Amino acid sequence: MILRALCVALACCPAAIAEVWQADQDSGTLNFSAMQAGADFTGGFERFQVKLDFDPAKPASGRLDVTVATSSIDTQDAERDEILRSRDFFWTDEHPQAVFRAEHFQRDGAGWRAEGELAIRGVTKPAAVRFTLAPATGAALMKGTSSLRRLDFGLGQGDFASTEWVGDEVDVQFELKLRPTIR
Repeated sequence: MILRALCVALACCPAAIAEVWQADQDSGTLNFSAMQAGADFTGGFERFQVKLDFDPAKPASGRLDVTVATSSIDTQDAERDEILRSRDFFWTDEHPQAVFRAEHFQRDGAGWRAEGELAIRGVTKPAAVRFTLAPATGAALMKGTSSLRRLDFGLGQGDFASTEWVGDEVDVQFELKLRPTIR
């Protein structure tokens, strides 16, 4: 009886007790844009997980963890996707995940800036994500951006190490509906 009452209480008001929020590909998008042969192209990742432990009143205790399945890259061009999964770029057989972790948050205009480390292809570098959070019924909407230089992470070996055909700058955009979870 007590267990049943506890389960009902948790189901009715999860946001009241949850401090950790999560999202995945079923609750949002993780996209990017870059340049190839002088033209912009866009893509995204079809599999990823996001956990945000963040209280705007206590940003110093926040944490953001993002894990992306690099083989899930999709630019709507099968040949380009195959090259991006290859040893010349993400080398998904050896490096199946890209990971971003942040534990430092600060105000950034109307939103936030999370500073942490991004690991891609065995290379870890400092990175930052800018985001906003908006309340929604039983959820939070998180929208944001980041940018990186692909060559800093070894994304582009051999002929692709030049920026003649593939630009160095990559812009990342995300829009997520975060759901509460229990620690």
